[in-house]
Amino acid sequence: MTLIENIRLAITALWANKMRSLLTMLGIIIGISAVITITTIGNSIQETLSSTFEQFGMNSFIIMLTPKISDEGDYQNTEYTIKDEDKITYKMLNGLIDSYPDQFELSLSEGYANAESINYRKENVKTQITGITSGVLKQSKIDIIQGRNISQQDNLKKKHTVVVSDIFVNQYFPENAKPIGETVSFSIGDSGETQTFTIVGVYEYSESKLVRFKPGTREIDKETLAYVPLNTVYELKNISEMTYDYATIIWNTDFDMNVVENNIKEYFESAYQHNKNWEVYIENEQGTVDTINTVLNVVTIAISVIAAISLIVGGVGVMNIMLVSIVERTKEIGVRKAIGAKNSSIRQQFVVEAVIICLIGGIIGIMIGVLNGILIGKIALFAISNFYPEYKEIISVSIQPSVTAILVSVIFSMLTGIFFGYYPANKAANMNPIDALRYD
Repeated sequence: MTLIENIRLAITALWANKMRSLLTMLGIIIGISAVITITTIGNSIQETLSSTFEQFGMNSFIIMLTPKISDEGDYQNTEYTIKDEDKITYKMLNGLIDSYPDQFELSLSEGYANAESINYRKENVKTQITGITSGVLKQSKIDIIQGRNISQQDNLKKKHTVVVSDIFVNQYFPENAKPIGETVSFSIGDSGETQTFTIVGVYEYSESKLVRFKPGTREIDKETLAYVPLNTVYELKNISEMTYDYATIIWNTDFDMNVVENNIKEYFESAYQHNKNWEVYIENEQGTVDTINTVLNVVTIAISVIAAISLIVGGVGVMNIMLVSIVERTKEIGVRKAIGAKNSSIRQQFVVEAVIICLIGGIIGIMIGVLNGILIGKIALFAISNFYPEYKEIISVSIQPSVTAILVSVIFSMLTGIFFGYYPANKAANMNPIDALRYD
């Protein structure tokens, strides 16, 4: 008897006992659907976290000071007091950028002051002036919709240039005005000192990336940030020596992350080789995300293994029903053996039937698992939109069923059928045809 004939016979036998067959598959369906649901949720969480973190600039390194450790494993500095001469200097950071052109940009900021300006309607427009380097807006994924970002040249020459928000443009200028190249005079803080800046760029204000306004806030009362060159702020604040306990550097993703990180390590190892107490520690934010994903993978696999235990219960159910089926079909087996059917043919018939039961159960389980994952994703989107609307722009829920888990589930279903179906099938194959024919 060919494999096709065995499959046809198996389907016919299953169809003749539909309810029993469905109940037999139930353990397989539950086990497979649980595994697929869990792996889909795990993959979806990883994809959601990756896409969400990506919006906040994961291509960055945080450079910070840490006490040096001696060859004996002890900290050489026991005071843990960072002196000014130990700190990372602006000159060091610029030296890194000059040493590796196109690889890095600084992401440094310094608040300056609250400020006010008078718009064309003679109204006060409030803002906050902050000094930045070119990497700050890029790291925060803030979009420039007109003009350009604060540049390295703006910082080197301490220019009075400014990047304002689209909200500020609507507050300050008449409708359809072209703000690029226009000057704005700001009254600075309590002193009332006036500083004038030229607008070189306009950024799109995003409440999810910056600050969420209170519901009902009038357009004129919305206070946004105005970004100016960092060096200009230091000059206005009379700060001559710029030093940092830590600094953020973003890297060009066209370059390999490991190569870039090694370049930073080599540069600062050289810069701090004569410092007896302190060295630089580099924290890679992408590495943090990778660690989170690794933990999620381990948890997903562990829970999936626990869920897969139910497949053993399902397999035992398959074996039990196959034994019952053999008893019911004893006379059929006796007739087939009497007319010349080989033991291998009888064995194959019942193994195929067990595999078909598990395979159909596995496919149904996969479909239910994927649907569960999609349903949970829809519920998550609904919850975010209704309970956390401020995050709906940055949290992009992505449903990602695991193709690997689906393929493994199909194969595992078939193996379950073979493993738990072989004993009943072998029992049927070894029946004495005379005893089988006499069975009533």
